[in-house]
Amino acid sequence: MNSQPIVDEGTSSKASAVATQLPVRALICPICNTQDWEYAQKVRGASISNCVHCGLLGTTNFLTGVNTTEGLYETSQEEYADYRQYFAPRRLAMYERVIPSLERFRKTGRLLEIGCSYGYFLETARRARWEAEGVEISGYACQVARSKGFQIYQEELRSLSPRLKSYDVIAMWDVIEHLTDPSGIVECCAGLLSPGGALVVRTPNAHALATGKGLARLAYTHLVYPANTRQHVFHFTPESLTQLLRHKGFRECEIDEYGGWEERIISQRNPLVRIGRQVIMRYALYRQWPYEFSITAERIAPE
Repeated sequence: MNSQPIVDEGTSSKASAVATQLPVRALICPICNTQDWEYAQKVRGASISNCVHCGLLGTTNFLTGVNTTEGLYETSQEEYADYRQYFAPRRLAMYERVIPSLERFRKTGRLLEIGCSYGYFLETARRARWEAEGVEISGYACQVARSKGFQIYQEELRSLSPRLKSYDVIAMWDVIEHLTDPSGIVECCAGLLSPGGALVVRTPNAHALATGKGLARLAYTHLVYPANTRQHVFHFTPESLTQLLRHKGFRECEIDEYGGWEERIISQRNPLVRIGRQVIMRYALYRQWPYEFSITAERIAPE
């Protein structure tokens, strides 16, 4: 079908006119390979649309080409300091929990992280005796990770992949939601993995975007989680991401929806806002509302 322009219903008429006049084509749905999107809802200031065929959610401005990912993910020394304070302790707890589960895929001992940021997961993998490398687009983050002794590639994966060796494990931690072509990247990962190797993907659970009853659920969705909705291109559920992986030659090994308090990130410098978000997040944990999930998917060996 031909794509139709999608207009953010919450924007001004001037902005809407600009959006409809842009000579762009809607992004292709990575699940069903179509370009038919319709407005669904607004979350944390971001207009969300859904694929009319499979229901996958996407952020409208990315779908229509109004926004691009260029320049969004360059970091600085100040952001690195924030990451060490708010993100790193929670990430490290998750990395330490997950890394032992990857041992069953070890053959050559080679591991690649896509979107490796400052190299914290690579450090965890190295301590577990993996030969770890990373791909990262942020120049500053590359410098930090390289200073820790890692091979870091600052290049688009598809142009880089012909020069890479095969890996036992490829990891993407909170990366796939930022990709405009996740289908192509997953396919590229399949080509880089040894037969029987594993792709591990972690991303926010789009079930958290579902409109729930009560002020607490609304506060959770619109004030606390998912964070950075504006910067996420696609919003996956365990079901939709499993479907994508199977289309690209993987079989699902396991879905991990663990979201313990030690792994939940609340980043906000204002102490009052942080306290408010912590209260809401604690209640969400008690109610077991969707948080993040990860899928470990094994590459199917060719017959």
